[in-house]
Amino acid sequence: MEEKKLVPKRRYQGFTEDWDKSKLENLASFSKGKGYSKKDLTDIGHQLILYGRLYTNYETVIKKVDTYTIKQENSMLSKGREVIVPSSGETKEDIARASVILEPNIIIGGDLNVIIPSKELDSVFLALNISNGSCQSELMKRAQGSSVVHLYNEDLISVTLYFPCVKEQQKIGEFFKILDERIANQERKIAKVKALKAAYLTEMFPQEGETVPKRRFRGFEGEWNETILDSVLAYEQPTDYIVDEDSYDDSYDIPVLTAGQSFLLGYTNEKHGIKKADVNNSVIIFDDFTTSSHHVDFFFKVKSSALKILSSNSRKYSTYFAYLILKNIDYTPESHERHWISIFSNFEVMTPSMEEQQKIGEFFKNLDNQIRLEEKKLDKLQKMKKAYLEEMFV
Repeated sequence: MEEKKLVPKRRYQGFTEDWDKSKLENLASFSKGKGYSKKDLTDIGHQLILYGRLYTNYETVIKKVDTYTIKQENSMLSKGREVIVPSSGETKEDIARASVILEPNIIIGGDLNVIIPSKELDSVFLALNISNGSCQSELMKRAQGSSVVHLYNEDLISVTLYFPCVKEQQKIGEFFKILDERIANQERKIAKVKALKAAYLTEMFPQEGETVPKRRFRGFEGEWNETILDSVLAYEQPTDYIVDEDSYDDSYDIPVLTAGQSFLLGYTNEKHGIKKADVNNSVIIFDDFTTSSHHVDFFFKVKSSALKILSSNSRKYSTYFAYLILKNIDYTPESHERHWISIFSNFEVMTPSMEEQQKIGEFFKNLDNQIRLEEKKLDKLQKMKKAYLEEMFV
């Protein structure tokens, strides 16, 4: 039988040779980070990378380090091509990942495996290879432990690596560096809009003990009134809307909502190509077991008795304004409490006139739509990266 050629599905023009195959121990030397933990962090000092960064702020290429410490003797300092892999983690998926340190003189903390690639390997290409595809799958199989998973240099040494010539590696690495920068920029854009929304939520609603907000639309004045949510919201267990398990089907003409479903309403609406409901019929879907709520302004079916339908029972109260109130009530339920809706319905909240409620609701709805749009762009970029990773590596 003819041996399968070691070539990826997609590659740059001009590269036609088969990729090589080798154990990683033949292509790199190995070391280990030293000392340091969260307790050693300081506001200023020497740049330090801890293994937790690869979980909380993962990047294929680490360009900037914003964690510092007081440098100790015998610290391990980067030279500028190191590939780091965490040696401890919570899951096998999380631990089988790698990042490149491009800058020299950065302290590499403990619980980090350090790979120094030979001249045959581009560092960015190696990090991408370890974090994806067959190489990652092999490392996940080698990871040991249950509650805490471990991966050591001994595991990395025997991993099989597929690689082309250095020039092709560099082209691949540069492509994903640019794509990662686009993803990072999109994430920053989303974070900025979310931070803006959080700031406006603080300023456009009265704080505890106050009867007027700090920021208001022009033309509105006077104190807000105290209202009990139960007096303006009607809620019910949607028995008339429940769909039998056997009849559930993605081909429904309208969306089917289930308990624990973290759906994005805008996407659901587009996916099913349905018309929006009359704005006066908009409702809030409230999960009685998780305290999560969603504002819904299109027709739907419900497939769970755990979901409640809330609507305004007063022409003087905006459903979307009530949704904003529910999303921002500062309340953490006890672990044994159930049926959050009965708890929330007794909250006393401050409300302005219907006209001002609608202005506020429309303002935040536009912000939410902007966030949803930017998140959709991010999702597209992440799917694009995943597809390219599958096609550009053996």
